[in-house]
Amino acid sequence: MNMDPQVWILPTVALLMLVGMAIALLVALRHKKRMKEEVKKLRQETGNQRKMLKAALEAQESERRRLAKDLQDNLGMMLMTMRVSLNSLPGGQAAELLPLVDQTHESVQRMSWGLMPPTLDNFGLPQSIQEMCKRFSKEEATEISYREEGQPLSLDKDQELLIFRIAQEACCNALKHARASNIAIGLVWGQDGLQLTVTDNGVGFDLAGIKHKVGGRHGLGLYNMENRVALLGGGLDFKKNNPSGTVVSVVVPLT
Repeated sequence: MNMDPQVWILPTVALLMLVGMAIALLVALRHKKRMKEEVKKLRQETGNQRKMLKAALEAQESERRRLAKDLQDNLGMMLMTMRVSLNSLPGGQAAELLPLVDQTHESVQRMSWGLMPPTLDNFGLPQSIQEMCKRFSKEEATEISYREEGQPLSLDKDQELLIFRIAQEACCNALKHARASNIAIGLVWGQDGLQLTVTDNGVGFDLAGIKHKVGGRHGLGLYNMENRVALLGGGLDFKKNNPSGTVVSVVVPLT
């Protein structure tokens, strides 16, 4: 007796479809599990990288603080003592040496301030950036302006230091590498964060080329800026400034 093909074909097709769906579901579940494991691993690696980056920058700042203190306490004190001794010489014998000692002492103070500005601990971020603008303007004979908008939000010391270093590095890049004669620093406070901009009229630079030369001073400075922005959970952007120069923009969420 011949069995009607429809009697067994339909159930067989249905069974194959169920098996296929089961296999597809199993593959999807395994893929989802593997993706979860990859995401977990990536988060762990990212967390470890963040910890390592934070530790490296903290070590860098600790060394800066130590050097600034050594400059002030040791070399600065030695120069002051030398000045007193020179002043005690009879007949104006130290007339030519005193200006040199004073210039050296001023250089030591500038270096110490750049390494670890006391205004950050005493007065906070806006005042420190203002002071930096004044110092750079005087030392580099460059016009550097500062503009602030909005109501300042509360920052912890680590955040203030990271943002200050970003502004400092951007300013140094504009002065030393872009050869800017005019720099404008802006700090805009919003309800849930802040935006830092550093605009210059320099020659600009090739961002892609610099990223391939991290060993150079300019590349290393950019690398440090990116790392600090990453620790803040913010965004870093570079664009051309018309008619010349560069605009560095940093957005930091503070919620």
